[in-house]
Amino acid sequence: MAAGSCLPEDMIRETLLRLPVQSLLRFKVVCKRWLALITSSDFILTHCKHRPKHSIMLTNTWFGENYGISVLEADAKGKPEHRNLPSSLMNNVVKCRGIGSSNGLLCVYVKNTHNVDYFLWNLATRKHRLLLFPPTLGHYTPRTFGFGFVPETSDYKLLIIDDASFEGHLNLKALVYTLSTDSWKEVEGVTASRSYLSPKISVVVQGMWYDLIFREEENIVQGTLREPRKVPSILKFNMANDVFSKIEDGLPYDNACGRNLNLMEYKELLAMGVYKDEETTFELEIWTLMKNEYCWTKLFVCRPLPKIMTMIPLGFRNDKEIILSDYSTELFYDILQLYDPSTQESSVVSTYEDFIYFDAHNYVESLVSVDAWSSSCMQMFS
Repeated sequence: MAAGSCLPEDMIRETLLRLPVQSLLRFKVVCKRWLALITSSDFILTHCKHRPKHSIMLTNTWFGENYGISVLEADAKGKPEHRNLPSSLMNNVVKCRGIGSSNGLLCVYVKNTHNVDYFLWNLATRKHRLLLFPPTLGHYTPRTFGFGFVPETSDYKLLIIDDASFEGHLNLKALVYTLSTDSWKEVEGVTASRSYLSPKISVVVQGMWYDLIFREEENIVQGTLREPRKVPSILKFNMANDVFSKIEDGLPYDNACGRNLNLMEYKELLAMGVYKDEETTFELEIWTLMKNEYCWTKLFVCRPLPKIMTMIPLGFRNDKEIILSDYSTELFYDILQLYDPSTQESSVVSTYEDFIYFDAHNYVESLVSVDAWSSSCMQMFS
């Protein structure tokens, strides 16, 4: 009797949907019927939506054999679990950084002694694929980048913005990779005249890429000219139609220094963390931007907080705990913490001894392929 032939099809499907990826990879060889079910686009999508989200800590260490990422489970109490880069990418690595995560696919930037590479990586299936850079576009050193799924086109895209300064002004170039066509192209319209891009603060939310940019303004206090004020705005890129724009009004920055701001995702909304380090107030405000992009709403305030040199909110775990990176003035290195606003309690996850810097991305185990999909398969994710 064929495996599972005595069970109804719906029962088999519902049972398999609740299994982790590693089990499903083994069960593909049970029979042809199970293979067809597990590899179908509809099953892959539904399974992805059923899996719990994790938070990914992207790591960069001094030693090449440790380059990779670390996964903090949704209910984990201890340190993140480290995952090395695929062995084929470990040669002469000098820098590794996560660009984004969507439906189980990670996009990672790796710099070695000779060039830079971008690759897609499914941690659960252990598959990865380099995104070959066309020689005609040159080979740019990225200033900022973003990766995500675009609901309108049911596709995945990678955005790279190159920093080419000239006489004090930025000559920015934007390049976009599209998974469905496995192709790159240059996109016009990215400008930041008399401004500068944040070196790492960017996020993709529902097919929209956002990054903080800053312009300098005169800062006169009681008739005395002080250091220029850095006034933030948000550079926006619509991955559906490849168009740049800006959000300049209404940002809840309250004259904060640029290092005390960060953009995140919260329940499919753009969120901003603002750390206030005034003489008597040390607190972190979390704001969300409504989908119409006309109104910011204060989500909550984290207090009391210690007076530290810098505190950067990186994201959320389970849409509840805030992932914080801060610099300890007593220990002289960065600390990664989880802060629960409901209890006002925090717990240390890792320190600078484990990481060179921290980034956080939502992650969910999936069977999604790292290869370019056909349009019919991609429509299953719309």
